[in-house]
Amino acid sequence: MAANTAEPDLPRSSSANLRLVHPTPQEKEATWRLNGSAWRGALPLDTYLRREHYLASQPLTKDGGITYWILVDDSKNADAPEPKSSDDVSQSPRTILSSCESLRKRALFARRPFGLGKAEVQEIVAHGIGSVFCNPAYRGLGYAGRMMEELGKNLERWQQEAERKAHFTVLYSDIGKQFYAKRGWRARESRHIALPAVVNEGNGESKHHELEVKELHADNLSTLCDTDEMWIRESIVRFEKDGPDTRVALIPDVNTMQWHHAREEFTAKKVLGRWPDVKGVLIDGGPGKLVWAIWTRTFAAKESENVLHILRLVVQGESEFGAENHMNESDLNGNTPHTVAVRAVEAVLRAARREAGRWGMRTVEIWNPAPIVVKAAQSILHETTVVERDEESIASLMWYGPGEVEWVENEKYGWC
Repeated sequence: MAANTAEPDLPRSSSANLRLVHPTPQEKEATWRLNGSAWRGALPLDTYLRREHYLASQPLTKDGGITYWILVDDSKNADAPEPKSSDDVSQSPRTILSSCESLRKRALFARRPFGLGKAEVQEIVAHGIGSVFCNPAYRGLGYAGRMMEELGKNLERWQQEAERKAHFTVLYSDIGKQFYAKRGWRARESRHIALPAVVNEGNGESKHHELEVKELHADNLSTLCDTDEMWIRESIVRFEKDGPDTRVALIPDVNTMQWHHAREEFTAKKVLGRWPDVKGVLIDGGPGKLVWAIWTRTFAAKESENVLHILRLVVQGESEFGAENHMNESDLNGNTPHTVAVRAVEAVLRAARREAGRWGMRTVEIWNPAPIVVKAAQSILHETTVVERDEESIASLMWYGPGEVEWVENEKYGWC
């Protein structure tokens, strides 16, 4: 892992000797020590390393759920065979030019039917890519780009059944839209709204419009996630008249939520000495009127950058409200299904703001909010605007199939 000056014979990024392989445990820890300087947040480095081991043992990631990748120069290791697995500790460390990881994700695929046919929903294996990192000493030499080109090819077959190919992979870019787009991951909708946390619950935060809000804990999530998946399977086949003929979605299952919560729980325990047991809130307005949010707390290196992220916000029957986007204040006092839903979402967002304040978060953030969510946020804080992200957390998708594809339910839970 030496600097350029110590390795004047570094290969060109176009070299045929570069290979994308799986690291040994020592090499994997070496990548964590490097990227930890940028990503450890509020954690000391040694604690960050323990967190990475912990995250690798979660239901989503164990048993092959997470795969680690490194780009190495094969010509410098000609006498050493490639490790048989990432658990093979017998090999000497190699020069790691770039590194990343991929997470296996359950996903859905639907294609528009022709004629009078019925659209079918197919469950598939997709992958989310994270922790893309290049040793600062090797940056500007094209290694990260070469690694991503090789990774895109590898993931087309990785962990797929028999002769099947992958349909898509996703990643979230923190370096703008162009770098990954050049390697096949096209930028998709990356918008959010943010509301300030309520630090003092007696500072005028109104409850007079609120419905009964039920706190969600870890043991409440499995049933809700199953319900959510069932509804997505129904809604993914509702194609827009002029939209793409193919739609895909990552499934917001309980293992995905639990992985996000493992991150916050580990950090909260280490940094604050307490356990974040409230995972979201639910409002049950009766048949056909369920609204809930599942969230996670992100502890940054600077407390002023702490964010409570809404992983998933579900409004039952939301697709029926799409055209009712223009409402004035008096409309919110009505009892149409749309206004009732707006008030329910508003209550959810108010609860999130209070929870953010209790945990030292500065804002509540909702990714790619539906019109009904924006309306609810603006009823709380009129000046709430939708932010178009250009540099950070750019949702990007590589599509292996023909034609165009629409990524639905593109919310924070898909991040990795």
